[in-house]
Order: sequence, then structure tokens, then C-alpha cells
Amino acid sequence: MSLRLQFLHLVALASFVVLSVTVSLAGSVTLRWSAPGDDSLMGRASRYDLRYSMQTITSANFGLATAAVNLPSPGLPGSIQSARIDALQSGSTYYFALKTADEASNWSRMSNVIPRVPQEVVGVEIDPALRFSAPWPNPAREGAQFRLELPGPMRVQVVVFDVGGRQVRTLLDEARGAGINNLAFDLRDQHGARLAPGFYLVRARLGEAVITRRLTVTR
Repeated sequence: MSLRLQFLHLVALASFVVLSVTVSLAGSVTLRWSAPGDDSLMGRASRYDLRYSMQTITSANFGLATAAVNLPSPGLPGSIQSARIDALQSGSTYYFALKTADEASNWSRMSNVIPRVPQEVVGVEIDPALRFSAPWPNPAREGAQFRLELPGPMRVQVVVFDVGGRQVRTLLDEARGAGINNLAFDLRDQHGARLAPGFYLVRARLGEAVITRRLTVTR
């Protein structure tokens, strides 16, 4: 099996092809590829091994890189698949590479390596009626509020991360209808403890869009 990472709208059935990469300030990278076959153009592969690291990945150190979790099972050759990696450090360069195994646990050669820097760019066009406001007040001492404006019903997830990429609180994770929704944050973590002063990232995943806001907590 031969794997190749590219940025082309090309479906090579026996190769690994990234169609798009989505990144956000909260540190999320999504890779999309076309599935290779178990034997060139035939059959299904058995499993994937997607790795990422802040160091350039080579065939020699592939096994030392961090293994991505929750990967999909390989689909039919040429089918489009994806995986999202969260809690990356914003502004740092990460390298991604993948291998595929067949049912006899024979592994392919490593794909070429894709470097990416998570930042406040989202690889989907955001509906102009879709908004997640900046927090107010900001800096915040006792609490902060956000406003969500949704053009239609969708799944909404709002999560707070510290600057190290660690998740500290889920503010919302449910389906919401169209319209304006106000969201209050009491500046406490998932266990009810007050957040330490500092900078935090609040990521709103609104359907397929991701919007991230920065919040400063003071005491």
C-alpha cells in the first residue's frame, strides 16, 4: 500500500489524500482523506494509525509520536474519511502522518508528513447569521456572558480550555433552535472551583463551524 498526503481534489484509490484541513485557536485540526484499498485498489484496509508530534515525523520515529484516538474504520477504497485531533497548543507547529494495515497486520509505508499550526481559521464558510459574541465583561472577575445567534436548529457545544489546551469546563452541549441564546459563565471549572486568574479560550462548535473567543479572568 502506498500513502500520499496532498492538497488536491484528487481521489487516488490506493493513496492517502488530504482534501482539507480545519484548524481553530482552541487547537483543533481535522484531516480528511480518501481510503486506500486492502490490496492496492481492492478490498478494505483493516485499520489506521494516525500520529502527530511537534517534531518532524520520520519512518524511524513514527511509533514515538502521539497516536490519534477515535479513528474511523477504513471505508471502501476512495471513500472520504476524516479524523479530528483536539487539545493542541495554539500557535505551535504539529506534524501529521498516517499508516494503514491490512487484515494480516501488514503495515503500509508512512505517508508524507503534513505540518499545520492551529490558529483562528476555520476551514468552512461561516453563515453571516451565525454568531458567537466576544465575552462581556472582559476581563471578568465574577462572571461573563456570551450571546449565540443561530440561523436554524443545530447542535451547539461550548467548551472552555486553559492556555495549555486542557479542557476545564463544558458550558453547553445540546441541540438549540434558531434565534438568540444568552449563555452565562460563572468562571468555575467542571468541579465548581473558581478559575485561577489568567487567559482562557472558549470554543463554540456551532454545527460545522468553530468560533473561539479569548477570556481574561482576574481576581
